Order: sequence, then structure tokens, then C-alpha cells
Amino acid sequence: MHKGFTALLSGAFILGAFSSSSNYQLQDYGVGSGGTNSAQSATYKLNANTGQTSGGAASGGTITSKSGQTQARQANVPNAPTLGNGSGTYSNKLDCTINKGGNDASDYTYSIAISSDNFVTTLYVQADGTLGVTPVYRSYVAWGGATGSQIIGLSGNTTYKVKVNAMQGTFTGSQYGPVASSNTINPSLSFSVSPGSISLGSLTPGSVISGGSNLSFTFATNAASGGAIYVKGQYAGLFSTAANYTISAVNADLTTQGQGFGLRGSGVSQTSGGPLVIASPFNGSSNTVGAASSTYQQLVTSGASVIGGAANAVVLGKSSFNTPSAVDYQEVLTFVAAANF
Repeated sequence: MHKGFTALLSGAFILGAFSSSSNYQLQDYGVGSGGTNSAQSATYKLNANTGQTSGGAASGGTITSKSGQTQARQANVPNAPTLGNGSGTYSNKLDCTINKGGNDASDYTYSIAISSDNFVTTLYVQADGTLGVTPVYRSYVAWGGATGSQIIGLSGNTTYKVKVNAMQGTFTGSQYGPVASSNTINPSLSFSVSPGSISLGSLTPGSVISGGSNLSFTFATNAASGGAIYVKGQYAGLFSTAANYTISAVNADLTTQGQGFGLRGSGVSQTSGGPLVIASPFNGSSNTVGAASSTYQQLVTSGASVIGGAANAVVLGKSSFNTPSAVDYQEVLTFVAAANF
């Protein structure tokens, strides 16, 4: 009889282990179910990977590691953009220059996000500088390069925050970077003209006659592109209802004219900004005048914001021996001021 025995074999297998050495430990990784590396249709694109690390990315106050193939090929997060409000003169726009953050290749593209409520609501700068709900990606050069571009259509007296992200093709979009902020101002425009009327008195044939007082203007605006005072004449000259006759407004030296009527600007000044400039054809000297036609023309202009602007204008007229006599010759001059925000 043989003695029998039973042998018990014990086996062991490793369910999982963290890979490590004396210098590092891989704390988190996973193995996916495999399948297609990428797939797409007309409405989506999918990128899948297996056997790569996932999660557990190291981070600090200034950096975040990019763990895994997909994250590692993402673009760098751009630095905060540079914003400008025209040295405190923009009421409806901001200057914006992208800071690339090391994304130096020419094929990187960027989108610009903007918010006036700390990104509770986010809009995106469109190619034409307006705001929309969909991000628009353009190259650094298309966004104006080192000169930058303008974000337009903004509200006055509002603080805006702006941030930028970058990409270099499919699946490379970075997070939006740090925020820059700037504010728009309340638009302002002030303007006055005095006196309300002037008299040329009697027009002596052959003599150039000026009014008893000059027209005086004040003008001020914080518009970055300045503004202008405009003038037009109702009759385009001195008109008499009784005589049914007009001494026409002219662009000329009245000294050499048989008759005529016009304005000549003078004495522009400002406290700061500007400068104010008398516009042609009202910028002559002595008896050279510009015609106040039936359409608005610039009388005084400024290409930048101006504080404490002031200007004068003199009204000149001349009749001839053939001009019908009447006591009701008159012109109605309308002045309008506008600013270029």
C-alpha cells in the first residue's frame, strides 16, 4: 500500500504596484480599455490614449505639471495681456497686446476672453474687435503683434478683465492665462457759443465790414480722438426777404471781391491736450474768409482730448454798388460740436 499525500500549491499575483526608485515615485497611472487612438466626425473629434499617467499632476503657486501625452503637447499658458485705455481717455474701447508666454512658433493661435463681472459672464473678442459668445483663434500677427489691437464696443465707466489662451492645432489648447484689467471712462463733451446774435451794421458799398463783436466758443472733451465744432448757414450768405437777394458766402479775400460774406476763425487756445486748430477754409488772415454753406463744415478741430479749449471767429461782409438796398439782410448760423470716441 502506498501512502498518499496531497500537495497544496500556493500562488501569488500582483494586482498593482506603484513604480518607484530612490529618486521618484509614480503615484498615479492607469491603463485604459484600448481602442481607436483618434476618431472624428463632422461635429466632434476624439483623442484617446492608453498606458499613460493620469491625474496627480504636481502644481505650485506659479507652475502646474502637464501629466500625460495629451496635456504635455498643449501650448504654454500665455502671460497676462497688456491693456491700455488711451492714458485714461477711452470710453468704449481698450488696447490689447498678447504676451505669448513662450509660444514663439508662427503657427500658434490665440483667443481673447473678456468680462466685466469677474468672468461670471465671459465674452470673446472677435476678429473685428467686437465681442461675441464664441472664441475666435487668430495668430499673434493677426492680433496686431507687438502693436496689439483694439477691443471695441465696450461700456463707459466699466472695469474689464481680459485673459488669453493659446493652441497649436487640435488637442493643444491651453488654459486661459492670468488676468489683466483696465477701465473705460465716462464720455464727456462740453461746448458753448456766445453771443446769440451780432450785427454787422450798415454795409458800405466797397468796404469790408465786421461785426461789433467776435463769436466766442468753448470746447472740451475726453474723447481720445478729439472732436470738432461745425458750422452751417441757413441761406449760404446774407439774405434779404424784402429785396429777395443774397450776398453769397464765399471762400475768398473780401478785399478783392465785389461783394461777399464769410467767417474767419482766430485765437484758439486750450488749458491742456489738443491742440485746437482752425479748419480750412476758415483759417485765413485779415479779410480772407470761409463760406458757411448749407451743409456742416468743420470750423475748429482737435485730434486728441482737450481741456479748456477756446476759440473766436469774426463775421465779415461786403456789399457792392449793385447790391439791392434793404434793412433785413441776415444769416442764421448753426454751430454743432461732436467728439470722436
